[in-house]
Amino acid sequence: MNKSIQYLLSLLFFIQISCQEKKEHQKTKAMTKYEWTEGTSASSGYPMEVYKGGMECEGGEWVGLGFGIIPGGNSWGAINHGMGNGFRSLPTRLEFIWMSYMENQFYLIDTPIDTAKLKAYFSKGYEVKVTNGSGETEHLNYDKIGVGMAPGGVVVVWVAGVGVQKEVGRYKGKKVTIPESEIAKLDSHENRFWRKDYLDEVFNNGKVIPEKIREENKGKPIPFGIWDTYRIQYSWKPVFQLPEKAALNPLTDVGIDMINGEKEQLDAAKISVAQNAERAMPTRIVFDFIGSDHKEYGANGDLNEKSSFEAFKTVFGENPNSTKADIVIKVNEANSHFTIQLRGENGKVAFIKADKVEVF
Repeated sequence: MNKSIQYLLSLLFFIQISCQEKKEHQKTKAMTKYEWTEGTSASSGYPMEVYKGGMECEGGEWVGLGFGIIPGGNSWGAINHGMGNGFRSLPTRLEFIWMSYMENQFYLIDTPIDTAKLKAYFSKGYEVKVTNGSGETEHLNYDKIGVGMAPGGVVVVWVAGVGVQKEVGRYKGKKVTIPESEIAKLDSHENRFWRKDYLDEVFNNGKVIPEKIREENKGKPIPFGIWDTYRIQYSWKPVFQLPEKAALNPLTDVGIDMINGEKEQLDAAKISVAQNAERAMPTRIVFDFIGSDHKEYGANGDLNEKSSFEAFKTVFGENPNSTKADIVIKVNEANSHFTIQLRGENGKVAFIKADKVEVF
């Protein structure tokens, strides 16, 4: 081989290695790792359990979701923590099979998820007031990725941090049947999905489905589609009406939970000038105020789901974009109770009942 050919081959080899190293560097650079833990969620009365699978992450990392039954006693979006924690790349794909117990049905989800949206949340983080009463704000990072499963094969992914939770996307699984040949190979723990003793425990254990919820749902059909109805957004903002000379505590945040599993923290010092935003219906409101007696009070209320649906239908009709509205939280003169009213710019008004109201 003459020197010219030898030199050319050496140059090509060097270029190939350099390009490969550059690609590997770019891949590593793009694969930023964040500190987070995985979790799962189910809706009240509808326990779920992952049979096998989980989430594929950037760079081929894998995060399993099969860490036990997901109780049906929690609100939709309440995240049960998984086993993992630490710096990891972000999920790119959902790929798992799960059991919807009240349907006696397995579902399969195999779909890419919005990794770019996840990155945007994890990279930006959010600001909240510190809890020591100083009024200072602190920057926090999202540290959980939750996967919710609902009847009908509905899957929702959220990103969450302390007091804040945002929806990343909604996906749909398909019904599957596990082959008898596969079931026959499972050990006594793995085959629990088909064992009568285990199923009886799921349906009758008050920790999985509280007796109150079980009785409320008894004889009723599964409300397929309701979990997509939860995702409908309306243009509204919170407005507070307090007794004369009382005011929201400006050193705190106002916490709002939504029916679609999202949560917000709003600066109480700026809430009077807050603009309308597209949000799902609220389910819980938490706030602090200073009464005319100069005492500090804390307050919270859980909104009744049926009453909320009725109120929003009264004000917005069949079109969630038909108007804008205020949710008015009015505290009584004795600082012992508050009411909740939905007021539309179209002049329509409706009260929302609360399942629980506390002022302390």
